[in-house]
Formats: sequence, structure tokens, C-alpha cells
Amino acid sequence: MNKTFHPISMDRQELSDMHLQIRRMCHDLNAPIRAIHGFADILQRREAEHLSEKGSMYLQRMVTATGTMEQIVSRLHQYARLATHPVSLKQVSIAQLTEEIISAHYRNLPAGALLQWQANQSLVWQSDPMLLETMLRELVDNALLYTKADSPAQVNISWSVEQDRLMLTVSDQGIGIGPEYHQRIFDLFERLHSRDQYAGAGTGLTMVLKAVSMLGGTIALASEVELGATVKISLPRPDGASA
Repeated sequence: MNKTFHPISMDRQELSDMHLQIRRMCHDLNAPIRAIHGFADILQRREAEHLSEKGSMYLQRMVTATGTMEQIVSRLHQYARLATHPVSLKQVSIAQLTEEIISAHYRNLPAGALLQWQANQSLVWQSDPMLLETMLRELVDNALLYTKADSPAQVNISWSVEQDRLMLTVSDQGIGIGPEYHQRIFDLFERLHSRDQYAGAGTGLTMVLKAVSMLGGTIALASEVELGATVKISLPRPDGASA
């Protein structure tokens, strides 16, 4: 099937001007969230028997809400660290990096899930390994999360070099994304589904976009509802790097 790829535009100023504010905000939010969570935990352990049914329901909602806020702040902090990461170029064995990431993070997949990858064992590219890992992990995490209810995840990773550019392609057979949302889902905290349907904070693709931008690359998405998604990243060879 021929796929139509939609280029995702990157406003570099918009992507770079938030990290200091985010760091301050994460610092300021952590203390009160921990306090609320702590007091709620004490209430659950010590006072649960004294609460009415409605009071117990409200307390459980408060615990759930603080858990959600903790997740959001944690992901914001990850984004802030990424945004302030100094790009450090090294010679990276793409196959070795991929194998290490999958071995460390994707050994225990959900029942029936399939994760396949391919990269030439001799493919070495000058890049920042942390940024490459961020791209790959966030894309794979998304592909494993947004699966159809009746179909285990099937994720394919492919690395190649085309026209002197490093290409990373991650495809899945999940729920897909309507073309009208292709740009929108790369915005920070943008979600197309409720947390009851799919967990997550809505930051993963924003982090992918940021990492790609930091390496001067481009990203494109091909997807239709119920037909899965394919994300294609293209990274230029750094100035002065040998072919």
C-alpha cells in the first residue's frame, strides 16, 4: 500500500524557549504534590474506616488525580532535561545501540506482541546516542501503547542510509491517527484519547520532535485510523563527518 507521508513542521523557537520555565515549574510543583499524596496515603491507611462511602470515593479520586499530576510533572522534567541536553556527537554503532535499548527496555512484551528491527551491523553514524535513544524509545513506547483491543502490537524498526542521511523508520499496526491530527499530536500534552483508554501524558512525540530538531533532522508521519502508523525520521550527516 502506498503511504502518504505528512511532514511535521518544527518551530525551533517554540521548541526551545520553554525549558527554563519547565524546570522551575517542576521544582515548584513537586513539593505540594508529594505533600497531597502523602496526606492522602495517611488518610487511606489510618482513617478509611471512619469515612463515608462518598468520602472514600472522593479520597480515591484525589489519590488518582495526584498520581496523574506526578506523571505529568515527571514527563515535563524529562522534557526539560532533553531540551537542555548539550549535543555531543560520537561514532555510534546503530545496530549495537538498538540491540542494547531493546534488551534493556523491551524484554518482557505483552502477550503476543512482536517487536522486530533491522540495521546493517556495519552501520556507524556520528550522532548523539542519548538523542537517538530518545527517538527510538518514545516511538516504540507509543507503538506498543496504541494497539487495537483485539490485536497484539506488531512493531517494526528499520535503520538505513539514504542519500547520505540516516533514516529511522518505526511502523506499527495499531489504532492509527487521522490525517487531520498529524501535526497536532506532536504538541506538548496533546492527547486524542482519554487516560481511561490509553495511559500516558501526551509528551512522547514532542520529545521525539525535539530530539530530531536538535540533530537538524526532519520527521514525517503516515497514518490512517485503524491502519497503523509509520514514522520516518531523516538525519543529516554532521558537518565534517566522513562518509
